Amino acid sequence: MSASYLDPVLFIEDGEAYALDCKRFPYLYNGHGRCEQYAAPRGEEIALAREDPQLDLGAKYSGVTWREKRIPTHDGGYTIKEFDFHAEPVEYRPLWATPATAQAFGMTLLRAGECIRFEYEGLVCGQYTYGQWAGHQSPYLELGRRRELLTYNPTDLEYHAFAHVFFSRHPRLPLVVSVARWRPFAHEISLADLWLAPGDALILPPQQFPAPPPPGASKHDAWMAVVNLHGNRNSAMACWFERGEDSLITETILGNADVMTAPMTAPHYHEEQTPTRHSRPARDD
Repeated sequence: MSASYLDPVLFIEDGEAYALDCKRFPYLYNGHGRCEQYAAPRGEEIALAREDPQLDLGAKYSGVTWREKRIPTHDGGYTIKEFDFHAEPVEYRPLWATPATAQAFGMTLLRAGECIRFEYEGLVCGQYTYGQWAGHQSPYLELGRRRELLTYNPTDLEYHAFAHVFFSRHPRLPLVVSVARWRPFAHEISLADLWLAPGDALILPPQQFPAPPPPGASKHDAWMAVVNLHGNRNSAMACWFERGEDSLITETILGNADVMTAPMTAPHYHEEQTPTRHSRPARDD
């Protein structure tokens, strides 16, 4: 019997990255899905969307609990939060990325031909290729299983105190960013997939965990304390609905190596192991 082999499964492939100079070039311009920096405004200048904790979109889950979980590495380890949404399956509501839907998760939509004042330090711009199976891999498994292809798509979300920008570069397929608005003191979370049209970009300003409400605060005050989470593993979700495509290239602004590891700015990771359900938004949404 002759041997047969399957093609290797692509999860995520890192590309080249370069440092940004936001002091000399404080305007970030979206060149049809490409990061461009200028010393003066170019195209139509927009402002960062106002943070509004009252906005509440997506699939909502109440009674959310979590625990600290230690993830081993070859040179030590790190701690994440493991959620329990107390639901199965967990649904991510599909939404087209618009100014309104982006704002509901703490983001700003930067369309092609628009620019924004963008003055942050310690950032790089890199290219990444996401495969359609990237959501079926977990970095939180025990050592030796990190490259395992899972039979389900678990939740993987993060927040951090540096700016993050996602550019949709594919000429035809949207980039999908999984997002969440977590209300930790109300034990609620709202989940969605933002489908970002080709050529558009999403800006997420630095995120901090909210301060606990003071003693005697109302349930509404507790509910208004939010932190916005995001995840990239489902970036190539559109490939599941398009024959002949199994990956897409994106361009992303994120922290450099020092920012990614500094205690004040490093990412905070969160997982939930229940299988998730994803779909595409209606064409006319």
